[in-house]
Amino acid sequence: MNKKQLSFIDHVIATDMLFETKAAIKDFAAAITEASSPEIHTFYHKELQKAITQHEQIYGFLQNRGIYDAYNIPQQLQKDISYAAEALQQ
Repeated sequence: MNKKQLSFIDHVIATDMLFETKAAIKDFAAAITEASSPEIHTFYHKELQKAITQHEQIYGFLQNRGIYDAYNIPQQLQKDISYAAEALQQ
């Protein structure tokens, strides 16, 4: 487990990537329900699996660096407040 601290910019980029992959997961899931052919359905399903894997990897990367902890909400809220304060100072 690598606990190397991220720079503020790297933190922002990685967080943005996490949010974008989550949005992609939602979009692919919706697209699967509207697929008009088995080929399109299969394509979207494969892309959904890739997006889920990517999201897991990004989340793990951030969790290993102590940025996100989905299992400790009070601590995560304090971190989020700290991150927001730091962003306002940039």
